Amino acid sequence: MWIRFVMIGVFSLTAAGMLTFQGIEIYHAFVDFFKQK
Repeated sequence: MWIRFVMIGVFSLTAAGMLTFQGIEIYHAFVDFFKQK
């Protein structure tokens, strides 16, 4: 039964990491966009 919790935990960490990485990428894109103006 604990294996299910481990799987959910790993999936949650992976999803959070992906969202954070994507957010940083979007942030840098916005900074570059505003610097060009």
